[in-house]
Amino acid sequence: MKKFIDLLLIRKAARLIPEEDLSARQQFNLFRTLTVATFLISLSITLQVLSVLQAGLAFSALLCGLTSLLVLNYFLLNIHQHFRIAYWISVISSLAVLHVVTYYSGGIRNSGMMYMGGLILATFMLLGNKEGKIISVLSILNLIFFYFFSEFFGRDVRNIIDSDASGSMLNLDYFITYVTATVLIYSLSNNLLSNKNVVISKVMESKKDLERINEELRKLSLVASKTDNLVLITDASGSIEWVNEGFERSTGYNLEEVKGKQAGEALFNADDRAAIMVQLNRSLEHNESFSDEVNGVTKQGANIWLSVQATPILDVQGQRERTVYVCSDITARKEADERTAEYYRYLEKANKELDKFAYVVSHDLKAPLRAISNLSTWIEEDLSDAFSDDTREHFNMLKGRVVRMEGLINGILEYSRADRVKSPNVCFDAREVFDEVFDLLIENNNLHVNISNQFPQMETERMKFQQVVSNLVSNAIRHNDKSDASLSIAIREDEQFNVFSFEDNGPGIEAQYHEKIFVIFQTLKARDSFESTGVGLAIVKKIIDEVGGKVTVESEAGKFTRFTVYWPKQTEERYKPFQFSLHEGATINERRAQSLKRYTA
Repeated sequence: MKKFIDLLLIRKAARLIPEEDLSARQQFNLFRTLTVATFLISLSITLQVLSVLQAGLAFSALLCGLTSLLVLNYFLLNIHQHFRIAYWISVISSLAVLHVVTYYSGGIRNSGMMYMGGLILATFMLLGNKEGKIISVLSILNLIFFYFFSEFFGRDVRNIIDSDASGSMLNLDYFITYVTATVLIYSLSNNLLSNKNVVISKVMESKKDLERINEELRKLSLVASKTDNLVLITDASGSIEWVNEGFERSTGYNLEEVKGKQAGEALFNADDRAAIMVQLNRSLEHNESFSDEVNGVTKQGANIWLSVQATPILDVQGQRERTVYVCSDITARKEADERTAEYYRYLEKANKELDKFAYVVSHDLKAPLRAISNLSTWIEEDLSDAFSDDTREHFNMLKGRVVRMEGLINGILEYSRADRVKSPNVCFDAREVFDEVFDLLIENNNLHVNISNQFPQMETERMKFQQVVSNLVSNAIRHNDKSDASLSIAIREDEQFNVFSFEDNGPGIEAQYHEKIFVIFQTLKARDSFESTGVGLAIVKKIIDEVGGKVTVESEAGKFTRFTVYWPKQTEERYKPFQFSLHEGATINERRAQSLKRYTA
């Protein structure tokens, strides 16, 4: 059924006409309308001539042939696909039908002359003004011909008026003619109106699309005008066509002052311009974007830093017709970079001084301590018999102070190095670390160690983890005041951390001291009664903070103390050597000059 309808409407030929060619589609629809209407009228006239005028066989065959030509021309368009030829055949065939019928239906008095108007209208619409004028002239000549033909050969013309005295056949002839002529005019007019509406609808649709595009362009123009970025548009030669308000605010130049100038003149510092333009033009010549941070200058002569992005706009042939520059004023960032560089240089200097200090502490301070220790030992060996009890006590106190001083010095060194010494992350079993710590520290057989759960596999800095475990286990052992000392270690995991809890049954720590114990050199007991540097827990806190974990303490005086360590499952190497883009010791202008070397190298 679909194939039959496609054939009936000659849709194969219709598909050759582009959707956007409204005129061609209008003509094609009119051709279908004219052919169908003319076929029906020709069929009606043929029946009318045969029944009313009783024409001969030759005349009837001629009419049938012309009617068949109309139909054949219609369907052959699917094959030859020459539209104007089909249109011409349709018009000429219709005119021929009308001309032949006139011989047998009264000459100039033929009522079928009414079809002339519809045929002329259809020709103008199908083929254009020139062809319409030709058919109009032929129609007039046809009328003149039949006027003289009727005048001089009227007796030989089949005249329905003369043959029908009662007028009934005349009435039937006019009735059929008026009806079919009205149908023809209606069909053509309706087709014209329908296609006119299609054109109007297409125009309105295009108008809406244009309004939508204009609205989008208005928004884009608003964004380009009001953005803080500097926006320039140049033509193919690089001459400025437009700049936005951001350009005017940053540089002080308005559009009239820079219009027609080269973009480089408005953007780049005069000293840098030539070198930068070489690279810029090289990129644009290859239709590639250009991006860099360059030094510019304002109308007042002040230097500014700009981040420039130049993008070529190509036409349909792939040729550059414009270039769009979008620039950001990064002067504040560059100044901040300079301050950061200064801070970095200061930090590097401070670190070097700290290294020197550590060297002095480890050599220049520890050497006199060792000398004092040696001298005190020699004095004690030489004069021990002459010592009184007070002198011996003072001598012992002297040696204890020397040991304490050395411990403090070592504590300072360990604390200063706790977050500065880096080692690579390695995979290991936490059990290995705990076994090593226990073998080294646990000598008291009365200490009972209880470990719950399995040890996890870890990937982190093994040395730092071992430092934390060693300090916490050592702290639990040294401060325990019970005869049946115990240390319970609980291990668990959550999504981010391996969690280790160290709980001892020692004297406990009052809540007011929970923060104090993590501060370097802070102890809860007098050093004369219990020798301690107060560095161990400070190192624990510093290491755990550095790896991104945390440590908490819970305690109840006289009963227990529990330290809980949250060690990240994945630790990053946070303190890599500092990388900075600016050259050490250089001002902004000096760095600008150094950055240009890559253009001239």
